Amino acid sequence: MEQEYEEDQPRSIGDYIAIAKRRRKPIVIVACLVLSVAVLAAFLWPPTYRSTAVILIEEQDVPQDLVRSTITSYAVQRIEEIRQRIMTIGNIMSIVERFKLYTEDELRRLTRTEISQDFRSAVMIQPINAEVIDPRSGRPTEAVIAFSLSFEGRKIDTVHKVANELVTLYLNENLRERTEQSTSTSEFLSAEAGALDGLLKDLEQQISVFKEEHQGSLPELNQFNLSIVDRSQRELLDITTRRQELERRKIELAADLAQLNPTSPQILPSGQAVLSDSDRLKALRSEYRQKTAIYRQSHPDLQRLQREIGLLEDTLGEGEAGSDIAGELRTAREQLLQYRDRYTDNHPQVTRVKNMISQLEDRLLIEQRAASEVIPDNPAYVLLSTQLQTIDSEIEALLQKQQSLRGKIEQHDNLLSRTPAVEKEYQALLRDYENARMKYREIKAKQMEAELARSLEQERKGERFTLIQPPEIPEDPVSPNRTLLLALGLALALALGAGSGVLLEMLDPRVYGEKNIVAATGVASMVLIPYMEDEKDSGAMRRRYLSYAGGATASALVAVTVFHNFVKPLDVAWFILLRKLGLH
Repeated sequence: MEQEYEEDQPRSIGDYIAIAKRRRKPIVIVACLVLSVAVLAAFLWPPTYRSTAVILIEEQDVPQDLVRSTITSYAVQRIEEIRQRIMTIGNIMSIVERFKLYTEDELRRLTRTEISQDFRSAVMIQPINAEVIDPRSGRPTEAVIAFSLSFEGRKIDTVHKVANELVTLYLNENLRERTEQSTSTSEFLSAEAGALDGLLKDLEQQISVFKEEHQGSLPELNQFNLSIVDRSQRELLDITTRRQELERRKIELAADLAQLNPTSPQILPSGQAVLSDSDRLKALRSEYRQKTAIYRQSHPDLQRLQREIGLLEDTLGEGEAGSDIAGELRTAREQLLQYRDRYTDNHPQVTRVKNMISQLEDRLLIEQRAASEVIPDNPAYVLLSTQLQTIDSEIEALLQKQQSLRGKIEQHDNLLSRTPAVEKEYQALLRDYENARMKYREIKAKQMEAELARSLEQERKGERFTLIQPPEIPEDPVSPNRTLLLALGLALALALGAGSGVLLEMLDPRVYGEKNIVAATGVASMVLIPYMEDEKDSGAMRRRYLSYAGGATASALVAVTVFHNFVKPLDVAWFILLRKLGLH
């Protein structure tokens, strides 16, 4: 019945006020304790200061289309790479020792790794992005245009100095890294170009030696060799035709020469011509044949003719034989022309006839010299003999030229037959040479670009880090947030104080108030008698109020003192307040 009454009759604000009055002492004690802890935590927590610098990432001064940089990594990647290079244990310990960030006891107690981890956690890098237009795609995108570098610590001066040191390290490391990378790229390409230059010289030497070893049979001379063979064959054909004509002409001249007397007939003073022995023999034979038809053999004229004919035959017997040799020579030369039309000059039949002709010519020359020791004076004979000698000389020259042409044709035929095998090896050398030359040109062009990029970095015309906001001496600590701690402490104090009062009320078995009495007895009250205060109660109440006022005053003085000493001087705070209110 009591439970149902309580549920039907919920507590009002007056009930809670009554509870607060009854439980004011524990509520105030708990709230003061929690608030005191919060105040102590807010004002005794060591302050942490932060010094921040802003570094701008400037683009290179020379357009990318004119000079390309050898550094192609993104800004965030380079910042992280620099951070990893700087935040080594050696560099951190050097900074710690130089600026005395830790005491001797802390250095002995902590390891180098722990100190490095604490230092890295105190360094913060925050990229600063901006909306830009990508020049390649023309679309808006986010790009890192700057980054902030901060350092946190306990001491104001030390934080500022360490932040300055870190900024210097970042700027120097970025400059050193870009210069070193561009220099190493240029040196690498120079070394590659030198190696390729040596390879090209070696290949050029191999090609030169190969050309000397296979002179005339190179592929580029193939057409030349074909033209030489074709031209030589045409010349050989012309020479063969010309020589055949000269051979025929020689045969005709030799036949005409054989019919002439080397000497001219002599004219006597009487005008009678004196015939030569050969002509005289021919005339006597003709006369003898005529007279044999008229006279007998015993006739004196016939006997005289016989004696003269015998005497002349004894004298000119060799000359007559020479006429037979001339006939054989003509026959042999005609036979040689026929064989040459059918066979080559190296054929056995052609060689045999040529040897026979040579022997007959020698015999005829000897017999002609022996037939007469006189110098030929017959103009017709001399003319034909001279023409015959000229033809012989021309034929000999043609034979030599023919032999030379055959040798040239054979030589160039051999070169043409060797060309396919030579071409395979030669093309392999040329292919290696062309590949090496193309690679050399490519490396040389890249080397020139790398040299320009190195000059760009050395003259600080490329992308660079520029300090636009140097680290400032921090005025206010970044932590702890004392206002927030005090607000949280106050809220927590009120909550815990009220909670302690409610908890004590729930645990107290005593009955307070008319509602609780009615709930406990189930009988409605008829009369309420209020609490009657006496002099003793009034004095206690006055003393209690005075103690509350004194405690509040003391707490206010303590709070002001702590604020003045640990947060901000009162005059500075008052000046800031007036400025915010617009009164100063």
